[in-house]
Amino acid sequence: MLIRNRLTIIFTLLATAIQVTLSVLVLYFYSLYRQEEFYSRLEGKASVAGRVLISRRHLHDDFFKNMVRTDLLTIVEEQISIYDNRYNLVFTNRTLKESDYYKEKIPLLSNNSLFEFRSGHLESIAIPYRDRGQLFYIFASGYDRIGFNKLGTLQQILLLANLLGFTLIVLAGWYFSGRVLMPISQIVDEVEQITATHLHKRVNEGNRRDEIAHLAMTFNQMLFRLEDAFISQRSFVAHASHELRTPLTNTLGTLETSLRYDQNPTDWRESMEVAVDELKKVIALTNGLLGLAKVTNGTVALAAVQVDDCLLNAIGQVQAKYPGRHLPLQFMTNEERSFTVKGNQALLTTAFLNVLDNACKYSSEAVFVQLTATDEQITVTVVDKGRGITETDAAHIYDPLYRGGNVEGVPGYGIGLAVTQKIIELQQGTLQITSTVNQGTSVTITLPYQA
Repeated sequence: MLIRNRLTIIFTLLATAIQVTLSVLVLYFYSLYRQEEFYSRLEGKASVAGRVLISRRHLHDDFFKNMVRTDLLTIVEEQISIYDNRYNLVFTNRTLKESDYYKEKIPLLSNNSLFEFRSGHLESIAIPYRDRGQLFYIFASGYDRIGFNKLGTLQQILLLANLLGFTLIVLAGWYFSGRVLMPISQIVDEVEQITATHLHKRVNEGNRRDEIAHLAMTFNQMLFRLEDAFISQRSFVAHASHELRTPLTNTLGTLETSLRYDQNPTDWRESMEVAVDELKKVIALTNGLLGLAKVTNGTVALAAVQVDDCLLNAIGQVQAKYPGRHLPLQFMTNEERSFTVKGNQALLTTAFLNVLDNACKYSSEAVFVQLTATDEQITVTVVDKGRGITETDAAHIYDPLYRGGNVEGVPGYGIGLAVTQKIIELQQGTLQITSTVNQGTSVTITLPYQA
């Protein structure tokens, strides 16, 4: 079901329920008012009958009938019955068939109260009346035709008003739901125009204050991230294609040249050595790309890991690659504390290895490593005295396959820091790099401590 139809139905049901409830309350309270008003009239009739018939001793003549003929406020089917203190009927202006029914009500009366009751369509009231020390019971009954006619008219008016109100509520609900959803419809139309080739387009953010504006702003932020991802992907594909094409082309050229011109085993061996070196480059680049893809998908299992073990393992591998290089490790902690974090041992070792390998690759001096533990975090700092990173290159150090302008002649593919950043992010850590050209680089890895 469309949201507009759903909103219209909900709005109609709520408004109709409120309208019907108010109508029922109006009808109910008017019915109470009619009843109280009619009982008040009956009480007045009974009091007049007591003063006229009992006080003036007109119980046995036609005075009451003559008075009724001239009474403009006569009640429909009006009936007046009077009983003495012995429950004997002393006056009635109707037939005697109700006398026994009224007589049964007399015990329900007290000397100073009145009693209201219904008999079929007639409404009745009974009151005690004293005259010259003698107690009488006066019953007044009648049918409130005018009141019931007004009540019926009110019912018809409320019914028509509710039917008309229901129609207006449906139309109003349809109109206002359309007005409310109009910004969303506009967003849908604008989103349909955004494709992979038109990611620069953005959704109108409206007044930037209401919920729909926040939705548009959030969607635009997502588009910014998608555009950046597409740009990075294009750049990554272009760089990867270039990096892979070069060693493969060199390998193919070497083998073709050897096949055509090499005549002795010595030349064959030299050509194969060149081809093997180029294939090693391809393998190293492919492994780097696979490692980047592995940490990018975020499906790595995490467990308790000792940071010092990973760091020592990485230092050992780097020293084997760079024999004679000095990598002093300093532990900074005031008490015996474990260096435990939640992470992946293999990936964490790879991250440390990438940072240490870069430090040794771009610096011929000693590389200083510091491991610090506090109550909240564990920090690994690697400092070298190498060639550093320029401000222009610093903005792209985490871009895959991007290499700085001052690293010519140094082997590498620009994947290590990208992989390291993804690994540290997977383990809820931070990676911070500060560098000065020709003075050195400091890399700080911070990981949350796990007791």
